[in-house]
Amino acid sequence: MPEHGQEDRAPCPHFPLCVGCPLIRMPYADQLARKQAELRASIDAYPRLRALELDPPCASPRPLGYRNHAKLVFRSRTRGGRREVVLGVYRPGTHSVLPADGCIIHTPEIRPILRSLRCEVEALGIPIFDERVRRGVLRYALARSSSAAREVHLTLVVARREVPQLDVLAARLRRAHPALGALFVCVNPTTGNRLLSDDVRRVFGRPALVERFGGHELESGPTAFLQANVGVASRIYASVVRWLDPAPGESVLDLYCGVGGVALAVAERARRVVGIEASEAAIACAHANRRRAGRTNVRFLAGRAEDAIGLARQAGIERVDLAVVNPPRAGLGLEVREALVRLAPRRLAYVSCNPQTLARDLDWLAGRGHATRRLRAFDMLPQTPHVEALALVEAETGVAPARAVKTASERGTPGTSGS
Repeated sequence: MPEHGQEDRAPCPHFPLCVGCPLIRMPYADQLARKQAELRASIDAYPRLRALELDPPCASPRPLGYRNHAKLVFRSRTRGGRREVVLGVYRPGTHSVLPADGCIIHTPEIRPILRSLRCEVEALGIPIFDERVRRGVLRYALARSSSAAREVHLTLVVARREVPQLDVLAARLRRAHPALGALFVCVNPTTGNRLLSDDVRRVFGRPALVERFGGHELESGPTAFLQANVGVASRIYASVVRWLDPAPGESVLDLYCGVGGVALAVAERARRVVGIEASEAAIACAHANRRRAGRTNVRFLAGRAEDAIGLARQAGIERVDLAVVNPPRAGLGLEVREALVRLAPRRLAYVSCNPQTLARDLDWLAGRGHATRRLRAFDMLPQTPHVEALALVEAETGVAPARAVKTASERGTPGTSGS
């Protein structure tokens, strides 16, 4: 394990211009203390939660070189009459791009490929997309690495299907970097902040990247979400299983299941698990991961978390004993919270990437007979202010059990949404 004194070494080559790692000069122990304090403050904002004692924060095994994927934007600029290509991140609040192709929180396998990509695009004169006049081709570069497979997959997001010199670029990168296992092109001509589209084609290599999370191998395609820090994600998955402590005869519902990591981990001890995810691409990967694991007691369904009750029944689960949720930063919408209360699992594991919305949801659940028993911060993204957390929620004894669950249509009332 790297020592926690890495912050005393030479900083990232992009520091201080790049703002992606604002805590990089802070000692790592202080970063953990800061994140623990933020989680504490979020919980203390709700009187019903103030008595909760937090578990010690879980550190990242690697404070640097941990991030297994990069999402960088292309920019073109002229210096001394010569075109230069920049591959980096947006300066906050602007469309100005700061170089970041040598970022030291990216895994060591990613960095040389990104540097070569920038140099080759510049040398080949491949046009960079200019959003002001909507001309050019290259928009973004996404790189993902796997320590288990020892390879990197690269996705180029482009504004149009025809990419000049693509074959030459692919050949040069492949020759220079044997670890480059696949190259994809994603066509996204739309305006706005959406990075990827469904129009993805493979130039060469395997269609999915395989990584090991604890005892499980998970594959993910170029558009499927996967946790950025394998070491920390593996610890979260293991903690979910320990905290839920499923009995052999119990059924588990996993909302926002992604490519199935938590569901497959829980399935080793539960009777039946159903994972629900809105992303069709992630569900396709989840099905592949289920087959890879040889699990017959897991089923994955594409759908909204708001429709959890109907989807659980569709999968043959009438009673949900345990549940897992891993929502986006906005947390659980009101309709999802209400569905969970009606399902009445005896335990709920809540994985969160936003302490504020987590605290809001835990307080709401506490007011409906579901008390938070444990809460722990996990440092998924060292050098950044990001706080990941895991909460264990239990149905309080003495609370009347939920009646037989009904969908919104069966109740004769429209489903509500919001937060």
